Amino acid sequence: MLKAKIRLSVLLLLVFVTVESGAQKLWTLDECLDYALQHNLSLKQKELAVEQASIGLVQARMQRYPSLNGSASNVNNFGRSIDPLTNENVQRNSANLRFGLNASVVLFNGFRIYNNIQQQQYLVQASRFDEEVAKKDLGMSIANAFLQVLFAKELVKVNNSQKDATRLQLERTEKYFEYGKVSESAVLDLKAQLANDNLSLVNANNQEWMARVTLFQLLMLSPDSNDVQVPAVDEVPDAGVMSASHLLAMYEQHAPELKAADKRVKAGMYAWKVAKAAYYPTISINGSLGNIYSNQAYQPIYGNKMVYQQYYDANGNPISLIPIPVAEGKSLTSFGTQMNNNFGQTVSLSLNIPILNNYANKAGVKRAEINYETSILNKQIAANTIEQSVTQAYNEYLSAKAKYEASKASFEAQEASLQYAEKRRNEDLISSVEYNIILNNRNAARSNYIQAKYELMFRYKIIDFYKHGTVYPEVH
Repeated sequence: MLKAKIRLSVLLLLVFVTVESGAQKLWTLDECLDYALQHNLSLKQKELAVEQASIGLVQARMQRYPSLNGSASNVNNFGRSIDPLTNENVQRNSANLRFGLNASVVLFNGFRIYNNIQQQQYLVQASRFDEEVAKKDLGMSIANAFLQVLFAKELVKVNNSQKDATRLQLERTEKYFEYGKVSESAVLDLKAQLANDNLSLVNANNQEWMARVTLFQLLMLSPDSNDVQVPAVDEVPDAGVMSASHLLAMYEQHAPELKAADKRVKAGMYAWKVAKAAYYPTISINGSLGNIYSNQAYQPIYGNKMVYQQYYDANGNPISLIPIPVAEGKSLTSFGTQMNNNFGQTVSLSLNIPILNNYANKAGVKRAEINYETSILNKQIAANTIEQSVTQAYNEYLSAKAKYEASKASFEAQEASLQYAEKRRNEDLISSVEYNIILNNRNAARSNYIQAKYELMFRYKIIDFYKHGTVYPEVH
């Protein structure tokens, strides 16, 4: 019973593995690129960098508007303190509630706010172009990895064909040996050749697996359940570019590296203007509202008791007797009454003139000048790097194209030679050693041809990127 359960478990496991291995998703290059755009973590970091720069721009724009702040405090005094209502020194415990509302707006500060807004706008644009650069780099890496998988798969096919051809030849040679038509060394040579072919096939399968690992690691997917769909590619189209300078002129129209560097140059210029604003006076207008409530604010309680005050004329003659009520006690002034009595308003205009700031302002301007000059150099470096990259890509494309045409011609010649050798082999006009040499030459030529084809495809993809500014399918 236990053995039956074990057999059933193993059978179910094998079925599960078979289903899983057969459920691999086949990815096209465009699908890989689209998926990377949506899920790559480095691109998400670049998106967050754009959001961060956008927040800086919003903050810079809001500096044009007044600031408004409210305050509230509860102050408890013990022993000697200043009475907030009379400003007298008193010896008693008290509690005070204070309320305030303060507003301030800058009228002039050397155009610091305007220049800061311009700086932040260019920084936002630069960060967006940085995101485009990241997309470009990722797209080229995926395209290269995808083509490496295709190349590895072709090598697996070549080695499989080689192994099958050697195995068939070995079977035929063994029959010839039985009839005494060939020597035993011919059989041994083919067995050794078949062992080498098996080893080459193992190496090709390992290379194909590692190429898939590289591709799907870029996509953050498992290579076990994903594979690539092999497209039908007979010929690689011509890039349609006349010269490296022609290609460079096309790429410069939408080069994200160059545009990002240009935006940072402009941002650096406005950052320098922001720093220079520290030399100018600052004019601002301020306003405040305030109120206070104290538990020591009392008002008298009057009853019916009166005292009379006698008034006299200039000659000392009494003229009137005025009754004055006498306070019989006191009560705490109500909250509403104190709010009404203690409400205060203030408006002020302030002027701040920088005179001596311990070299801080001048140092800030110098740093901004250096950063501005650095951004200009970075732009020139980016332009030089782009020119070198485009020129190299164009020359590598021409070299790959020449290699592809030569390897194709070589493969076709070797294929014709092999077909003729097969006819002669069937007629026993050449030995198995001579045939194996021709077969190996054909296989080597085929391998070189496949490698040249995929190298040209990759070089073409780079040229196509420089022409259109992207490797992603939505633009095309």
